[in-house]
Amino acid sequence: MANTVFLEGRDFLGADALRKQTEHDELVGLVMAGKGILRAHYPVFSDGAPVGEITSGAFSPTLGKSIALARVSATSSNMTVEIRGKMQAVECVNPPFVRNGKQVYKPRKT
Repeated sequence: MANTVFLEGRDFLGADALRKQTEHDELVGLVMAGKGILRAHYPVFSDGAPVGEITSGAFSPTLGKSIALARVSATSSNMTVEIRGKMQAVECVNPPFVRNGKQVYKPRKT
């Protein structure tokens, strides 16, 4: 929600919590090449350390892969998600994933 609220120069109930959230977390896209479906609340890891959780996920028929949005505090080239006790590699990307039926996501620079 912090990315939809103008926080500069305004004070309102919950503003401090939103400012802290924007300092530490960012919304990123995740793409999984392997089998499985990324779902909300799955933990996300960067270089083996927990850094956040998936907010929403689904299978993309257009891409033929599972995609998700996640709030994370750090990114790296070695991102994984825990699915049913197993670690699955994911690629951290900039959303959107698809536009006009074509893949448009690009890998994030770490």
